[in-house]
Order: sequence, then structure tokens, then C-alpha cells
Amino acid sequence: MTDDDARTPPSSCARSDERVIGLIAEPGLALDVARSVASELPEILSRCTDDNGASGAPWRVEVVRRLLPLDSAGDLRLLEVARDYRGASWTAAVVLTELPRRAEARPILADCAPEQGVGLISLTALGAFGIRRRTRKLLVHLITTYFAPEMEPATDGERYETQPGAALPRRFHTVDEREHDDAAEGDEPLVETNVELDGSGLHYTLSGRRGRAQLLAGMVRANRPWRLVPSLSPALAGALAGAAFGVFYSSIWQLADASSTVRLALVTVLSIASMIAWLVLSNGLWERPATSRSGRFSALYNAVTLLTVFVGVAIMFLLLFTATFLGACVVIPADYLSRMLHHEVGLSDYATLAWLAACLGTLAGALGSGLADEEAVRRAAYSRRERERQDRRAAAEAQEEKNS
Repeated sequence: MTDDDARTPPSSCARSDERVIGLIAEPGLALDVARSVASELPEILSRCTDDNGASGAPWRVEVVRRLLPLDSAGDLRLLEVARDYRGASWTAAVVLTELPRRAEARPILADCAPEQGVGLISLTALGAFGIRRRTRKLLVHLITTYFAPEMEPATDGERYETQPGAALPRRFHTVDEREHDDAAEGDEPLVETNVELDGSGLHYTLSGRRGRAQLLAGMVRANRPWRLVPSLSPALAGALAGAAFGVFYSSIWQLADASSTVRLALVTVLSIASMIAWLVLSNGLWERPATSRSGRFSALYNAVTLLTVFVGVAIMFLLLFTATFLGACVVIPADYLSRMLHHEVGLSDYATLAWLAACLGTLAGALGSGLADEEAVRRAAYSRRERERQDRRAAAEAQEEKNS
């Protein structure tokens, strides 16, 4: 297995009797997954047999690191990306990306151009859990079905299912662009996608609400929302100051004791929503589609941004509640709290007090604090990532034109 950058071609020292699969992975989650499955794929593929029931040639996997460029329309020219790497030594090249791909309004799970030996797997369409396992199965499915169709999955009951469809969700559609090979030039494409295969590929797409929910969960997971928490440290500091007010003032104790669970829940929703609105609006994370074409995914991007920020703020709120609860237990004597509330108190009373104090602190943090790292919050917006990739490609093309 190798791990190279965009300027390094695949290894040319492959044995004559072995087959090589190239994984072109983006930095981040995709690269981590590629490295993980690359160590397992050769053994799994070696268990496959050819048409005569004999074991095939040995397999090797090479991993190449590259940030994928997008064109001005947000499309990925898959054949162009793979052409730079897939030489005589590679049986097939598969791109792993965490950017969502689509066919019309349906999320794309995987793409494949069998004749060119090129494929793509969209990790976000695999959901939030079991990404490595699902990627491994999907890779075996693509390789044994399209890139080495003479190979057949092992039937010894081993734990890696490779039967056609085993790695795919129950509800999916296959869009095959090759069905229109004989169409007249200038005809409308079979389906509009943002993965360009020049009419020679097929697409696995998710369908229905369940498919869109799976994509949404995968995109939030790829954003790694827990990484927002360190960037919220100024807001957390302001929130701790606000929560301390609730710990030291008896009127807050009485208000918390008199409030019902439903009321406290509503206050919690209000405080967290205020923090989310502050972060999204002040950092310009809300996507406003420039065209109807880009508007197809803008609602999804906005939903992912909101959920990502929500998870980060929720983690901050839990940390704030825990700190406030411990502080209240240390600072406020139980007998004194009992006299103020006119009844016996227990841990539940301290928890209620800390709950309301944490809500007040979150409101204070939302309205009065900035961010330690604004860029970390902005990375939660997928639309911003796509624009950066488009700008990167435009700059590269301009530099090439200047040098020519």
C-alpha cells in the first residue's frame, strides 16, 4: 500500500502476476477509510475464484491522496481525475470522497465506468455508522461485478459478504447511461448528475426519505461536529459566567424549583436555538442558492449545517450543565438550600437548579461571545467546501493557460 500526493503517479513496480486497485482518497475521513480498507482488501479478493473455480492472481491496493477539484458547475469530472493515475499497473481506480454526489435530486451511493475501470464511492451516502465495513463491501462488489467480472465471491461462509447487492441498501435505483449509447448527438442525457462519466457509466442512487435521511446522517458524521467544541471556548467561558449567576442567587433556585419539566425543556430549546442562530448567522453559514440547479441541494446543505452546529452546541451545553451541577453541589450546602426552598432537597433539586442555570448561561454565551476559531465553524458548511474546490480548479486552469 502506498500513500502519495497528487503529483506522484501510481507505483510501476507491480508484479506481472498481480492485480492492483488504486484508491484515490481525499484528506480527512476518506483517506482514513481508504487506509483502513486497503489493508484488508487483498486478503478478501484473494478468496475469490475465477470462472474455473481456481484462485485468481494476487491483489494489491495503492492509496493516493488528492483533494478533488470541481468545475464551475460543481460537477466532478471523474474520468479526468482517474486518468492522471490509472496506468498500465492499475486494474481499476476508485475515488473515495465525503462530498455528496447526486443524480437529479437523488443521492448517489456509487458510480462506475466499467470500460474505463473507474469508480467512485460517496462515503456520506453510506450513513453515519459502519462506514468502513460498508465501504469494504461496496468495493468488493464493484471490483467483482465490473472490474474483474470473471471473479466470483467466495462461498465458504466467511464473514465478508460479496454477493451482488450485499453491500447495497435495500432500496436503491441503478441509472445506466450506457442505455443511451445510440442516442443522437445533442439529445438530453438520461439523467442529470454532478458526476461526469461522458455517458459511459452507471450510478447507484438512494431513493425515498430513508435514503435522504441516510445521506444527511452521513454528512453530519463527516463534519465531525464534536470538533466544534474547542472553537466554542469563548462562548463556553461566557456561558460559565452566566451559569455562575444562577448558582449564587437564591431567586434562581426558587425559580428552578417552581418550574415544571416542560417549562425547563422549552427554556433549553430557546437557549440552544439562540446559540445556533448566533453561530450560523454571524458566520454566514446559511446557503442561498444562486441558481435553481444549485438550489436542489441547498436545503440539504443548510440542514447539515444546522445539525452539525446543533450537535456541537449540545455537547457544550452538557459540559456546561455538568460543571454547573458539580459547582452547585460544592458551593450550596444542602441544609441552606432546603431552608430556601422550604422542603427537603436531594440531587434532583441540584440538577434542576443546574439545568436552569445552564440555560441562562447558554443564552449569555450566545449573545455575548465570539469564537476562538471561526474557520472551524465555517467548515461545517458543505457549500463553502464546494466553492473552495471550484476556485482551486479555476486557479489551476488559469495558471496552466498562463504558462502555455
